[in-house]
Amino acid sequence: MHVIFGGAFNGKRTYVEKRVQGRDVQWLDVEADAHVLLPNTEVIVVMGVENLQQPYSKELLEKLEDWDNLVEVIVIATEIGRGIVPMDASLRKLRDDVGRFYQQLFTKASSVTRIWYGIAQTIKGDV
Repeated sequence: MHVIFGGAFNGKRTYVEKRVQGRDVQWLDVEADAHVLLPNTEVIVVMGVENLQQPYSKELLEKLEDWDNLVEVIVIATEIGRGIVPMDASLRKLRDDVGRFYQQLFTKASSVTRIWYGIAQTIKGDV
């Protein structure tokens, strides 16, 4: 599994589109396409993981691992914290929950790439 992360509108999708160009790709949004049980493709790209509420993130991790045994899995993850602590308690909880989920996701990923304004930096594994 490959995780591509960075801030909103920093070029994550463009990076992934170039990486999978010419291949059979299925793009899934976690919220809209959560019902997909088995991908029928060569590559599956999963987006919107930062919007997934607890405890569904554990189910998603299990599904991603299952898919990763069958096809190439790429997860696009938007960084939502950048070290800033929100004043609102519900936003702090969301940031904390997403941070914990990302720790688990990045641990399970074979590679992690950060995109910062269109520039890719591999921080784990080979790309």
